[in-house]
Amino acid sequence: MTGPERVVADGTADGLGVRLQRLRAARGLTQRALAEPRYTAAYVSAVEGGRRVPSADAVAHFAERLGVTPADLTTGRSPADVVRLRLRLVGADLAGSTDEASAVCREVAVAAAELDDRVLEARARLGLAGVALHSDDSAAASAEVDRAEALLAGAAGHVRAEAAAGRAAVVYHAGDPRYARYLLTEARDALTRDGFPDPSTLLTLHAELALCHVALGEEEAAAEAAGQALALAVLAEPARVAHLHLTVAGSLLASGRTAEAAVAAEQARQAARQVAMRVQLACCHRARGQGRRAAGDLAGALADLATAHTALADTGHPTLALEIGVELAEVYHALGQPERAEALLCDATDLGDDAVLARANRVRGLLRDDAGDRPGAERHLRAAADGYRAAGRRRELAAVVLLLAQRLDQWGRPGDALDLLRDGLHQVERLGERVAALRAAR
Repeated sequence: MTGPERVVADGTADGLGVRLQRLRAARGLTQRALAEPRYTAAYVSAVEGGRRVPSADAVAHFAERLGVTPADLTTGRSPADVVRLRLRLVGADLAGSTDEASAVCREVAVAAAELDDRVLEARARLGLAGVALHSDDSAAASAEVDRAEALLAGAAGHVRAEAAAGRAAVVYHAGDPRYARYLLTEARDALTRDGFPDPSTLLTLHAELALCHVALGEEEAAAEAAGQALALAVLAEPARVAHLHLTVAGSLLASGRTAEAAVAAEQARQAARQVAMRVQLACCHRARGQGRRAAGDLAGALADLATAHTALADTGHPTLALEIGVELAEVYHALGQPERAEALLCDATDLGDDAVLARANRVRGLLRDDAGDRPGAERHLRAAADGYRAAGRRRELAAVVLLLAQRLDQWGRPGDALDLLRDGLHQVERLGERVAALRAAR
């Protein structure tokens, strides 16, 4: 035998001894097989019986033979238990309800804290933060992110960035997309600078950045960030892939191949994160689609907007889906497919947003004009102008007024066109004064 050893009188080795015996039996090893070549069966028996405290070298030897880490053997943390908790957390990302996700995340957070697995607990806390934001409870979300940030203080850069994304989501939800953009940009740049360009983490950061750019009206930047995110979202069926990895991990655990199960669990986690981000990714498709349309790529815009439209309708976001439906109708009109455009506009009347209704009326006006229905075209274009004025959208109001004035002139009504331009210019100026007054009041 090597290394110091001492007889225990207070029972402090009992927990380790019980764990040693349980793991040895589970692996079908005799005390002699566990002990050799450095120790004896009698020594193993004494440790298992709580009569001796093994040296650090002995703990390392036993751990290696048992396929666990010395810390796992000393603290009682089972690698298999940790993997099972990781798989439970994957289930939270795949859960169909926030109540279920909340229960799982809370359970994992408590268990991970008992096992002193700080990364796992932090990820569970970030999951709870996401559930809280879904319920509009910003205070609870911020508190959970606080805990996650503290837990990840010494973690690798790509893991700390997960907490940065959580903080940015809280800030964005509170109505400050500019500061959220700053946090996300800093985290993204740090990953590359410090050598941690993890694809899964970058996917999250780019997707959230796209939302911030959209909120700030930065269309080109939004399209670029969205493109970066979608380039990393490589799984066509992430839910199916996640479930397959879960099955593999479960089978590996059952056969005692814990290290391999941990790898499968991580693959399941990354696939499940893509499932959890399906709304953000749908918004990325929208942002990239808008960018492609602005660049004249109507086919690309159609593909992206159609994907976003379907995804948001399927995930229970009908209002956003209807808004994108209006954008799709514009693309179909530009492609010369009026029937498809009309079909998408049928549901637009259900929207309560003045700006979106105005946009729908503008498309209807163009469709009526193409069909030779001048009265219908004028009615819808005037409705669009009224909607943009009510929504306070100066640029859109000016554009639709100019559009209708051009049509009136083409229809042989130059006097009406001049009256419309004069009145429209006055309305745009009044909106400008209103905006200036609001800014001054702030």
